[in-house]
Amino acid sequence: MRSPRTPNQALRGLLVEAGWTGARLAREVNALGAAQGTVLHYDRTTVAHWLAGSRPRPPAPALVAEALSRGLGRTVRLPDTGLPDPDPAAPPHEPSEGSGVDHLEHVLRGTDPDGGQGHRPDRRHPGRHGTDRRSLALAGAFSLAALTVAPWQAAAEALPDTGTPGGAARVEMARGEPVRVEMAHVESAHELLAVLARSDAAFGAGAVREPLLRYLRATLLPWLRGSMRPAVRRELFTVAAQLTYLCAFAHFDTGRQAEAQRLYLTSARLAREAGDRVGYALALRGLSVQAQALRHFGAAHRLAEEAVRVGVRHTPAHQRAFLLGQLAVTEAGVGGPDSLRHLAAAERCLERSSSGGHSPVGAFHPGALARQHASVARSRGDHRGAVRALEDSLRHRPADERRSRAVCLAELAETHLEIGHLDQACAVWQTFLDLHPVVSSARTDDRLRTLLARLRPYDRNRAAAALLARAQESRRTARQ
Repeated sequence: MRSPRTPNQALRGLLVEAGWTGARLAREVNALGAAQGTVLHYDRTTVAHWLAGSRPRPPAPALVAEALSRGLGRTVRLPDTGLPDPDPAAPPHEPSEGSGVDHLEHVLRGTDPDGGQGHRPDRRHPGRHGTDRRSLALAGAFSLAALTVAPWQAAAEALPDTGTPGGAARVEMARGEPVRVEMAHVESAHELLAVLARSDAAFGAGAVREPLLRYLRATLLPWLRGSMRPAVRRELFTVAAQLTYLCAFAHFDTGRQAEAQRLYLTSARLAREAGDRVGYALALRGLSVQAQALRHFGAAHRLAEEAVRVGVRHTPAHQRAFLLGQLAVTEAGVGGPDSLRHLAAAERCLERSSSGGHSPVGAFHPGALARQHASVARSRGDHRGAVRALEDSLRHRPADERRSRAVCLAELAETHLEIGHLDQACAVWQTFLDLHPVVSSARTDDRLRTLLARLRPYDRNRAAAALLARAQESRRTARQ
């Protein structure tokens, strides 16, 4: 830490306004770091140093601003804390104006495709990393304030001129020959999207996060700034929004929440510029899923409602179900009365679907809907109903969706244990451990930690003891 001479009166004033002690601020900042995959150990002494004028290294400033924003119920900007970021390598603040391409370029500058210095790759999974302070510092903090998105119509009216971006800018081939962006470029982007989406479902986001970032930075971004006909531009921006959505989900699945949020927002912006209501609605739905996972239930519900309002009349039937199912989950999360009605509507949409629910972004099928039935049942306190729905989800889910099967198995085991079915829980967890080694996902790693924590009180039970030993060995192997 560096220690300027001037005490930080701005931070002191914010603490007084919030009614927080230094210890409370430290706890809130530590909790935000943990939610984004980084263990922090700030305490009241640390905050006392900040108040005396010390400037903490990232990610503290961004996390302090977000913690105080939530505590005060209003947006606290980073400069308001008196803790300006002293790291010259950190990217500048995200532009409030500018095109989707500008925002994508900014996000990619703050996103390290190699995982950041200090990451230890899993030898079994080259894409599996922990999240260290450097990468979190570059990403900033997940922000509730950023989830206040403009309605579709207002946003569309505010868009810049949709003519060819970059004026006379052209894409350069490897030999230096200038070329225009044509539909063949768009088709190649669609092909890559399909391949990476299948790999993500089969092996987890750790397998695709780095390739996606490299492709967005080295190939897609120059194309988006290239010269092209309006029809090509619409198609290119549409697939760019989908690739950015998949990249956002990959960051969500690997526990990089701030980066995931910024990529989802960028996906929405690119979709708006393409005039793509479906892509915009899917991006809002992704933000809703993330907010729900982070237990921001009110924000998740508002985003799900807006996604349905914008997209439900314009999407294929399986994607209408995709949107309505998430609305059902968030409705149950806030204790609303209409979750079962939304689930029924999603079921009717799936029955009318002719595509089988297969698409690189927004894929949906009966197995996925059954898992949403389980989520709603749990929110309503119906654990036995959740067990039936999760078992149904596993019956209907394709075998190559290994990550989703692993998460579903873990949820089923945890629900069995809540009911008191220890033997059934252990049997299901054993199947989960069969899949865990081949899936690179922070969410499945989190489920492994939950397994260990939930089973320790039962370590005298023979089945539980055997499962604990196997789970501990799986965790040790993953760390090597």
